[in-house]
Amino acid sequence: MKILVTGGTGFIGSHLFAHALSEGHQVHCCDNNARGQKDLFVDELLKNKNAQFIRLDLTDADSVAKLDTDYDIIFHLAAINGTENFYKVPYTVMKVAIQSTMLLLEHFKETNSKFIFTSSSEVYAGSVKKNPGLIPTPESVECTIEDVGNERFSYAGSKLACEILLNAFAKEHELDYQIIRYHNIYGPRMGTKHVIPQFIERAKFEQGKFALFGGTQTRAFCYVDDAVTATFDLALSKHTNEIYHIGNDEEEIEMDKLARLVLDRYDSGRELDYQPAPAGSVPRRCPDITKIKHLIGYRPSVDLTAGLTKTIDWYDSWFDANKPSKQQIL
Repeated sequence: MKILVTGGTGFIGSHLFAHALSEGHQVHCCDNNARGQKDLFVDELLKNKNAQFIRLDLTDADSVAKLDTDYDIIFHLAAINGTENFYKVPYTVMKVAIQSTMLLLEHFKETNSKFIFTSSSEVYAGSVKKNPGLIPTPESVECTIEDVGNERFSYAGSKLACEILLNAFAKEHELDYQIIRYHNIYGPRMGTKHVIPQFIERAKFEQGKFALFGGTQTRAFCYVDDAVTATFDLALSKHTNEIYHIGNDEEEIEMDKLARLVLDRYDSGRELDYQPAPAGSVPRRCPDITKIKHLIGYRPSVDLTAGLTKTIDWYDSWFDANKPSKQQIL
């Protein structure tokens, strides 16, 4: 098959790029590298005869028009992620998500390409916050933007808008699509704007009390290899025009326990300094993945201990190599 991965030099995109190549497919990796990076990892993938890198801006119509139109599957992962970015560049967060999705849908309107859009559990955060009984959370949950005046919701709002866009587009045009809601995916090469790499960096370099914002909140983390396998297997299935939750429902963990796991790796007995959670964050998050278990036989295969070890090993070496110049894989 011929496959396009947008956001292909980013975190999940690059791992999906690698997985599709390992399955023997022709894969085009598209990114403008505003957040992702064409680094050694990507360069090694591009040595594969079936790989190609396309650098362009998906918010520009003339650039999108240059893309081929004969892809069997389009994995649309291009987005600006990372909570810090939601506050710093909220309009850009929304523009990249919504404009790129609209332009891609128009570009592939007359094709038979299957369109896979990656959304987020953030689209229903407000509903879960008001009703903790919705955990584990199924795809049928109501979606709520809790506060349109809080720029944190620029990401959730843009993802929800794109979910609506896909359904609306399919009502007017023929479109086979899937909406994937990822739930706390983690692993090597995920940048420094997310909680696990931030914990690792602070555990490695800081001294004194370990500030912890929302320490009693819980999350269910899913290792990137599991998320990518589920995404790809689902895309190859006959199932379309629905929402699918991808994550790990087996190991919901409190954030203070996660912090302690990371600190223990550095033999650190630092005291945890509990601080209030950021406004808008949910107390708990854990997906109901019954749907994809039945549809594709998915089961998470990498437990938190193994996944965290792999992630800490990678970041420990990466921070050693990059800390002096504070380069970042965003």
